[in-house]
Amino acid sequence: MGIKMKIHNIKNISDFQFEIPTEKGLYALTGENASGKSTIISCAASAFYVPSFDDYFGTPKEGAYIEFEFDEKKRTVCEKNGRWKKPSEFLGITGFYEGSIVFGNRFKDIEYNLLSKLSTVSKDGLIAASSFVKENLGIILHDDKEYYSRLYVLADYEAKKMRLKRKTYYYENKGTTISQLNMSTGENLLLTILDSIERRIKKGNYGQNPAFMFLDEIELALHSSALRRLVFFLSEIAEKNNTVVLFSTHSIELIRSIVPQHIFYLQNYVDGTLEIINPCYPVYATRNLESSNYGHDFIIMVEDDLAKEIVEKILRKERLLANKRILVISVGGWTQVIRFAYDSIRSNLALSTTKILIILDRDIKDSVNGFMKKENIGFSNKPNFLPIKSLEKYLLEKLVINVDQIIFRELNDYVFRGKSLDDIIKGYKKEQEHKKEKDKNGKMLYSVLEHELFQIRKDTKDLVEIIINYIFSSDNHEIEELVEFLKREIELTN
Repeated sequence: MGIKMKIHNIKNISDFQFEIPTEKGLYALTGENASGKSTIISCAASAFYVPSFDDYFGTPKEGAYIEFEFDEKKRTVCEKNGRWKKPSEFLGITGFYEGSIVFGNRFKDIEYNLLSKLSTVSKDGLIAASSFVKENLGIILHDDKEYYSRLYVLADYEAKKMRLKRKTYYYENKGTTISQLNMSTGENLLLTILDSIERRIKKGNYGQNPAFMFLDEIELALHSSALRRLVFFLSEIAEKNNTVVLFSTHSIELIRSIVPQHIFYLQNYVDGTLEIINPCYPVYATRNLESSNYGHDFIIMVEDDLAKEIVEKILRKERLLANKRILVISVGGWTQVIRFAYDSIRSNLALSTTKILIILDRDIKDSVNGFMKKENIGFSNKPNFLPIKSLEKYLLEKLVINVDQIIFRELNDYVFRGKSLDDIIKGYKKEQEHKKEKDKNGKMLYSVLEHELFQIRKDTKDLVEIIINYIFSSDNHEIEELVEFLKREIELTN
């Protein structure tokens, strides 16, 4: 039996009922943007948490209330005489709540006049952080438990002088020690979560009831791979420590990592009424979150937009899209692509029937095997490569080092119709003469071209289109290699 919650006249919610699960495990609350996820999870947290209700919900509407019923006990937060009346009843449960970036617990108890003092603390006022916090922070954020080996926490006597109620962490990197205030939002979020989990573990269970952990908007502060490692970690914590972890999310990857029985889809109807759909299957839950949410037979991971456009053109030209769903996504640098693909496969975040392919820029071909060996990464389908180097290096080669007259003229005539490409390149070369660090990878040139495109209200898509058309019209055997790779991998299942 769960915790029955009723919400009345809170923000945009008129009347709503939700049964908070009490069986240990990982649960997802999802729905479209502005559907009410954050409001509901904030209300749910008041089952064990007493926040500043004015901060979270604003001035109460007449008759507003949040009512809980569990194990023959009741707890109520309500409006009385135009103000919030805090609950006095105890449901016999404990928990932890981390809200959005706006309403999170990071530095909540720190007055602004104390913030500068955090940076003046000497190392004598710091003690080593616990192994639990250090190692799990490193694993989740960097897949490296030693990454935060020099993580410290403010000593109790220093914290008391500053009137701090929460632990404050410090991180030493390359001889410089920075306070938690200057760490990233993701680091702050995780430090708060890990510290609370550690305290919960030390306390042990409260009777037979599980502990509760409610997290709102966790994907806003974390990279996708870190987010998946966090979810894996929380799943283990929930299982080993009798904890209910409920998080709100609109991340398709995260939703697909949760079993249907643990997905709560918030359906917001046009008349303002709300409904919780549970169990909810991942495809149903994600169908309105983006156009490509019904699952894919193939996911092709590439580095950038140029690579994405090249692959998509091959798929269309060779009619490889028939009778199947294929998603091409640009991830970032080549190491990010490999790690992201590996994490996706290892964590089973793609559908079991989804095949993941990797296509990288050709200039790093000789580095891939060494990197994968070093990182202990392996794939059944080895990465393939584009017919060109990165977009930046390609432009540097064709427009500056060994000028390709055809593509130079195409870009000059059809893209750069304000300031000529001749003048742009001359200006770029003149700037290079005075720079100590030369443009070896083409990034400086690309930045100059981007700026000029912005001035004439164009973007890099106009530039990329001409480059792709030129590549496909050229006698390029590497293109044929890529075509054969895609045909082989995709048509294999037909």
